[in-house]
Amino acid sequence: MTDSPNWRDVKAKARTIDPAWDTDERTARRARMREEMLAPGSGTKPAEIHQQLGLTQS
Repeated sequence: MTDSPNWRDVKAKARTIDPAWDTDERTARRARMREEMLAPGSGTKPAEIHQQLGLTQS
């Protein structure tokens, strides 16, 4: 089994590469996206999500 990278190390590297990674605006955007993805009452089915993202089997 291979060693997986530590998430804390991945975030530190992202901050080094892009210092704006942790700006208030980007942090808030990620929080909004997380809420949308995890919204329990959204009722969105995987097929609908794929269609909204433009993903198809072809």
